[in-house]
Amino acid sequence: MKIAIIGAQGVGKTTLAQQINKDYPLFKILPEAARLAKEEGHNLDETATVETELWLIAKQIELESTEGNWVADRCGIDLLAYIEHLFSHELDLVKFAVKTLTPRFNNYDLVIYLPSGEFTIEDDGVRTTDVKFQEDIDRKIKDILEKYKILFVEVVGSPEERLVKVKDLLKYY
Repeated sequence: MKIAIIGAQGVGKTTLAQQINKDYPLFKILPEAARLAKEEGHNLDETATVETELWLIAKQIELESTEGNWVADRCGIDLLAYIEHLFSHELDLVKFAVKTLTPRFNNYDLVIYLPSGEFTIEDDGVRTTDVKFQEDIDRKIKDILEKYKILFVEVVGSPEERLVKVKDLLKYY
């Protein structure tokens, strides 16, 4: 089973992925491509380059090709949202991202959407703490979910409440 947790930066994706892994150790947590990019010296968010985005696309596909059960605290849906938002003027990159990422959206068995605005964005040195940017990405993610008719479950509440809701969902899988 492949679980994709989606949402803008700072909404609690990593926390939820770690909680799922703790309670269901058979779900391996996929590394987050953006954090790996940062470790490789790439700039992220508003300062990212086309080259960084191409690296991220390739890395995301590599990560999501992992066999077995996994939970990802970011996936191709999020990546496409960031690319469409930050690089709308780079039509070749956007077209490439759409062509490369959208066919993979069907590979997720469960898509969990975490909306923005529930928590203060923590400064972890990787993500931006700009609330407007978070809201813009959140809107873009919702647009992608609608445009590509991606089935998802919106999960809200405290981290503990979110985990309870996910456990209820997992009973059906």
